[in-house]
Amino acid sequence: MRGPRGQIFACLRGVCSATIAAVPLLSLLLACSLLSAPVEGPAPTVWAEAGGRPWTTCRDRERQAETVLQRPRSEDSGDSPWFAAARECPNAPAVLVVAAMRGLANIPPYPTGVELLESLPKLAATHRNSRRQARGWLRAALVEARRRGDPPPVLTHYLLAQAALGLGEPAVARAELATALGRGEVEAWRADHALAVAALLEGELRTALDLAYRARELAPASERTTSIFLLALIYDRSGAPEAALREMSALRSQEGERSVADINLPLHERLYLDALDQQARRNPGSAMRYWQAYLALPEPEAPERTLVERRISELRPRGSVVPTGGR
Repeated sequence: MRGPRGQIFACLRGVCSATIAAVPLLSLLLACSLLSAPVEGPAPTVWAEAGGRPWTTCRDRERQAETVLQRPRSEDSGDSPWFAAARECPNAPAVLVVAAMRGLANIPPYPTGVELLESLPKLAATHRNSRRQARGWLRAALVEARRRGDPPPVLTHYLLAQAALGLGEPAVARAELATALGRGEVEAWRADHALAVAALLEGELRTALDLAYRARELAPASERTTSIFLLALIYDRSGAPEAALREMSALRSQEGERSVADINLPLHERLYLDALDQQARRNPGSAMRYWQAYLALPEPEAPERTLVERRISELRPRGSVVPTGGR
């Protein structure tokens, strides 16, 4: 016969048994709730990121850029897709170098007619900024190549020399060309052409003439036009305008090569060459506009200004009357 105490123990045994039986069921319910709840995955590892789409896209573009640099076409211009690629893949050296090459070839066009003088400040800023942007890409390519322990992409130092010439920095250009030649980045005639521009900017006309002449002799027949444009510029600056006009007149039918010559020139020298070109074409009005634009820039020095003022005087019609304040 059970007493009150026995009944109590029996109840307690029943509760304990029920509780123990319920424990597995509660664990199962808890596990199911955890599995059904949205859980954020772990952060991607370095290796997972390396296989991600942005990395592989930039690696593909870098391979394409390396191919382009093996057969460059520096005359390409316009809004190149490589500009966007350089922004999207700032750690791909070859992509940065190709973007710089395309940027240097992107010569800003002149406005038409009498608007040249009015637009000259904007034109000068566009020219300067394009060269600075190219230099920035090239320097970033050097930094990244050094970080990787790799040599810089081909043409890097040659393009840095071109950017320096466009900014009117001949000493910097010469140093970069020495490195480019040491690395075998370009043919000797291309380096001689750029060195001739550097000598011209420093007023070393004899050296400039020798280098430009050698560049013309060493260049393939299809590339000699570039050096002939430069020779005409140096002839005129050296006091041989007839020889300069003779060279320019012989090139009238070869429009396509002019852009290649412009890449190595700062804006004021490009205007000088355009004025010579217009004189050779017997367009005195257009030549006068280019000469005046040349004088409006701060870069020309006193001897060049005197020479150009004489050119302008020669272009004025003979017997023209200069108005005065009298009746």
